[in-house]
Amino acid sequence: MDILLINPASPRVDHITEHLGIASLKAYINSQGMKADTLDMAIENRTVGETVEYILSVNPLTVGVSMLDESRKNGFAVIKQLRERGYSGKIVVGGYFPTFASTEILRDFPEIDYVVRGEGEITLKELLQAVLGIEDRSLDQIEGLSYREKGEIRENPSRPLIGDLDILPPIDRKYARQVINSKQYLRIYGTRGCWGACSFCDIIGLYGSAKGKRWRRRSPEKLVNEMEELMSSYNTNYFIFNDDQFLIRGKNAFAVVDEFASELERRNLKIEFELMCRADTVSPKIMQRLKEVGLKRVFLGLESFDEKQLKRFNKKISVRQNIRALVTLHKLKIDVIASVILADAYTTFWDLLKQFAVLYIIRNRYFNSDFSKLSVNKKLEVYRGSAVYQEYKHKGLLTIDDYFTGCDYKLKFWTNFRLNMLTAEEELIRFLLRPGDVLAEIRQKFRLHMTTLRSKLA
Repeated sequence: MDILLINPASPRVDHITEHLGIASLKAYINSQGMKADTLDMAIENRTVGETVEYILSVNPLTVGVSMLDESRKNGFAVIKQLRERGYSGKIVVGGYFPTFASTEILRDFPEIDYVVRGEGEITLKELLQAVLGIEDRSLDQIEGLSYREKGEIRENPSRPLIGDLDILPPIDRKYARQVINSKQYLRIYGTRGCWGACSFCDIIGLYGSAKGKRWRRRSPEKLVNEMEELMSSYNTNYFIFNDDQFLIRGKNAFAVVDEFASELERRNLKIEFELMCRADTVSPKIMQRLKEVGLKRVFLGLESFDEKQLKRFNKKISVRQNIRALVTLHKLKIDVIASVILADAYTTFWDLLKQFAVLYIIRNRYFNSDFSKLSVNKKLEVYRGSAVYQEYKHKGLLTIDDYFTGCDYKLKFWTNFRLNMLTAEEELIRFLLRPGDVLAEIRQKFRLHMTTLRSKLA
């Protein structure tokens, strides 16, 4: 095996889902004549120790670890244990977290040989070709790569974004059957990137750090080809689009949607699907067209019902637009997951109470069914690749600023007090409504903790 790609995320109690990042890397590397496989710790329910044992048993020439902020600790634990156990192959890391901490990672973790920044498919292909001796290419020629040379850390120029997504093969579906068997839905992507400029989002930082269009889409033909194949292979007709921003604004917005819808109709494919978008892309005409071909639910990134907070987030959307989007979806009987962030460093207690009042009205007036939900993030997360990170750092608002442990800041006293109360209220209600589920979750977390502890002691 030329490379084994790892998702080091911890198992989830509520659901399992495919990691489209490593699945895309595997498919592309295999399409280029090399041999790649994936190991998803979350889906396979593997501990760090079990993952290390498996890697050593198959002994790939290279190990690739894809890390998000929430999975980085597991990722580094796997890497350190691999080296302690004598693994001598090359180790490469990539993903959102390493992209914004490449220099620090190479400085602090001698176990790691390379960092792939940004979109990884082409960079990883060229790196493997160089390392495996398939092509005579020096490391300094590989865009998007960070590495060491004679004790010095080298940061090559960023690789331009992939302009034509159709050059990428359909992602590998190693875990699709497990997802289906657990009564979850397959995820698929029709676009990459986001054309927005939200200050809290590191997606903007990832795609904005390289040349090229920050938002690109697959051709309707290629996209629907993959959906048709999945319907046939896995006997499913329900899909969740994993796109950060499925829709666009402007005069071409409807044409883009209509191309996709028309391709589904041309093939007479009866599907149902969910997507993610911003409030300013929700129009009756567009949503009606998508509903005609199976749209069932929209994940709507509203973020706030406080005008001041929306401006701080650089959403370039008003509260009125947010409410108008909810009304449109309600009238069309399309379910919604309304995503909001309750507080940032500037949120006052009264700002918080106003948000609570609006959310109460929304939940009781604009939700069509039990499939409509509020997705509430109590506190704004600060990621190093975001504009908010730069702002909070410049203004001295960060109480923790560490690439490894993450970033944090203080909320205003009464805001923090009320959010802590909210957390306690939620846990109490959850226990009263479903005590069995809560106790089962506690037992599972305890078992995972004990298994991890025993592997460390061993």
